Amino acid sequence: MNDLRSSKQDERMEEMLEMLESMEKELTQKDSIIQQKDSEIRTLQGQLNESLNLCEKLNSENKAENVQALKNELKQTKELLQSEKEKKKRADSTIEECQDKLRQAEWEKEYALTHQKKVEIPVEKPVLYERCRNCDRRAYQQAKERYEHQRNGLEKKYKAKIVGFDAMLVVLWWYAIVTTIFAAIRSETFLSDFTAFVDTVWNGICQSGKWIVNVGNALAQVGDRIPNDTMAIVVHWLLLIIVIVGAAVAVGVLIVIVEKKVTMVYRENCWDVISVGVAVTSVALVVYFGDWIKGFVKLNLVVLLLLVQAVYVGIRVYVNGCKRARGYY
Repeated sequence: MNDLRSSKQDERMEEMLEMLESMEKELTQKDSIIQQKDSEIRTLQGQLNESLNLCEKLNSENKAENVQALKNELKQTKELLQSEKEKKKRADSTIEECQDKLRQAEWEKEYALTHQKKVEIPVEKPVLYERCRNCDRRAYQQAKERYEHQRNGLEKKYKAKIVGFDAMLVVLWWYAIVTTIFAAIRSETFLSDFTAFVDTVWNGICQSGKWIVNVGNALAQVGDRIPNDTMAIVVHWLLLIIVIVGAAVAVGVLIVIVEKKVTMVYRENCWDVISVGVAVTSVALVVYFGDWIKGFVKLNLVVLLLLVQAVYVGIRVYVNGCKRARGYY
């Protein structure tokens, strides 16, 4: 029994020793951890102290710099005030000197006015010489009369020459037109083309008139449906007359509008001697050389003349438009 008890006590002692050893190991580990933490705390405290010292130094330096800057500004302000005071003193002294000079000048002026003698010197006024003035006037009038007389004579001569030139030009154009008309009457080719052109135009007018009459009759048949014979006849002829008169008025208005447009284009762009020369020359060429032209161009000579005139007008309109756009007109 004693052996058992001693063995149990030994086992408990061993367990106690093992627990002590484990606790010692834990204590040593905790001591090492505590030491590490203490070292870290010391390093952090040292860094904190360094940063605080650095902040204090920076604050002290900034304060010193601010104080120095303020001192410099105060010094500059004092210097500016001192310089302004000196300038003001110099200006005041200059003003006093000027006032003294002005007072001296006024005193000298008063003395001169009160103590000096006044001497009046008679001056003769210039008098115009009336005779020479009249002579110059008469010479001017005589020169003006001679100028007017010569001018009137030259104007009369110029007008006479202009009238003679215009008369000669009219005679020449009249001769050219008359000879061209006579040559056209004698030219079989031109006369046949002219007759064909007139016949074509007349046939076109007649066909248009017949078509208008047919349209009027077709519309007038609406009145034939009226039961009353008298009213039917009246409505029939009234519709026919309205259609014919309306068509004639429309054609007449269209002709007037086209004539005004063509006349306006001619007046703005082709109202000169060049256009007359082009027209007469083209007619003369067609009349005298109509046979040769018909050999090259199978076209009615009158239609060819109208085409040439249209091309000429188009060219003149384009040229004048370009000149207006560039500022010549």
